[in-house]
Amino acid sequence: MRKIFLVILILISTYGAFAQVLATANSPEYKNILKMSVAEFTRNTFQMGFERYFAPTTSFYLAAGLNFEDSDYNKIWGVRTEAQMRFHVFSVIKPKTSQRLYFAPYLLNQYFETEIKIYDTYGNDVWEKDSFDAFGGGMLFGWSFSFANRINLDVYTGGGLRKTFNYDRIDSNSYYNNGTFDYGYSGIMPRLGIDIGFWF
Repeated sequence: MRKIFLVILILISTYGAFAQVLATANSPEYKNILKMSVAEFTRNTFQMGFERYFAPTTSFYLAAGLNFEDSDYNKIWGVRTEAQMRFHVFSVIKPKTSQRLYFAPYLLNQYFETEIKIYDTYGNDVWEKDSFDAFGGGMLFGWSFSFANRINLDVYTGGGLRKTFNYDRIDSNSYYNNGTFDYGYSGIMPRLGIDIGFWF
């Protein structure tokens, strides 16, 4: 089994070595983009991503992020990982800019450790601790725009299914797990994001 995996890995690496991918028509041939997610900052998450082109129309994107919040009411720490296989269905490469439209199935995993201040029936504040995982998958549609030879702007939308496991909040009516973008949410999850990166 390990030999088969190694052969597949070598074939993919070899296949990617011959891919000619231009950020713009005047730029050198690049195959990689290092990205930072602007949208994840709104959820107290610093996320970096790496996109590797195996062909002009196919790329693999891997992202990892750290979630952190330390306030008077919330102490939250988490890790976020995501993998996408991107299929670029339309590309226009000009001397100074390029545009690519793509579809991307994705898999997502999140792990959280939370301490949230709640109030008991007597009005006393209590710190409630929890740790849980969330898994998800779905489909994205995106627009990748490159300019200045190496700068890349990636805007995407879409959605999928998200399921949270081992979420043990006693206060089940809390707004922390009722909204679509809350930590303990399970259900259909919309996605909208913006990444900024550079080719190399």
